[in-house]
Amino acid sequence: MQNQLVQPTNPLAHTQVHCDPEWVALQQQLGFTVLLGTRSMGDLHVLSAQNSGSLNFHVVKFPLCMGMAIHGNHLAVACKTDIRLYYDLLAHPQVSSPVYQRSYSPRSIHFTGDLDTHELDFDQHGQPLFVAARYGCVASLSPVHSFKPVWQPKFITQLTPEDCCHLNGLCMDQGELKYVSMFAATAEPQGWRNLPFNSGQVWSTSDQEAVCTGLVQPHSPRLYNGELYVLNSGAGEIGRVDLASGRYDCIAFVGGYGRGLSFVGDYAIFGISKPRHDGYIPNFPLHDRLKALRMPDRCQLIAVNLKTGQVIQAVTFEGAAREFFDTVVIPDCQNGVIMNLDEAQHPQLITCAQNELPVPA
Repeated sequence: MQNQLVQPTNPLAHTQVHCDPEWVALQQQLGFTVLLGTRSMGDLHVLSAQNSGSLNFHVVKFPLCMGMAIHGNHLAVACKTDIRLYYDLLAHPQVSSPVYQRSYSPRSIHFTGDLDTHELDFDQHGQPLFVAARYGCVASLSPVHSFKPVWQPKFITQLTPEDCCHLNGLCMDQGELKYVSMFAATAEPQGWRNLPFNSGQVWSTSDQEAVCTGLVQPHSPRLYNGELYVLNSGAGEIGRVDLASGRYDCIAFVGGYGRGLSFVGDYAIFGISKPRHDGYIPNFPLHDRLKALRMPDRCQLIAVNLKTGQVIQAVTFEGAAREFFDTVVIPDCQNGVIMNLDEAQHPQLITCAQNELPVPA
């Protein structure tokens, strides 16, 4: 099937984007929008599918784009030194659009400093929780501090900015923190770098124990339809974790370093990245497998059928883009948009909460 060449509405210099027609048809059929964050350049791509047979790309610039999450009408985006909270203006009854079904406007910025913030999600109270990888903990926002620790693995006894275990991913279950992923269970400063590549683990936050070991730089533990999934990133795989036995079962080899796992229908959606370093890291499983298969490095949005293991190379970026971090699926949204800070400061962009006042007796 021949790919279609398209260009984002805000094209990036020296970047071409190829869309698989099978993916375009699927996105149109299921009627969802995808947010895709490019860690290497900081851009956030809003990928919407309308009835034209192609994808619409809206690009928003960020100072590094890491973890993202949606909760109701709220969107949170983690950046290099802050976390930005957005609200869908079209949720207000007095605001409408003939084009968009979602229009997220920035509402607040919480300055955190450089915590090496990774994945992010909302708790049962609608407050963002995020992984502060540099400190090896899961944290929440604080009105007075850079962050407030809410969980850390039992072997991290002091919170110091030493990135000991490279805690990176989190999984929520009905608003409760359930699982996290890490590269190695160590309290030594930068200790994960000195351990074997397959030292990665997924931990239960309530039990403070590993539920799966032997992974290669895992990311994005997620519960979906009662099963625990994880990206075995350093092996170029997506797989399931059998919680009874702790066994990891590979669903598919995707040919790239995966991060940012989301789901829609029978499909897992995430980005794969090219190597961050020039050349291959010796004995790194993904690099060795790509070399053996004579497969090129790719920077893509991937969709994997969870029932069959079929991999759809949904959107391929060629040129300047090298590295993705997170994805978010917005259901029931054929066309969405995210405002940048300049657009949100337009003097005539005003909404009022007067309709939320109680009716006088």
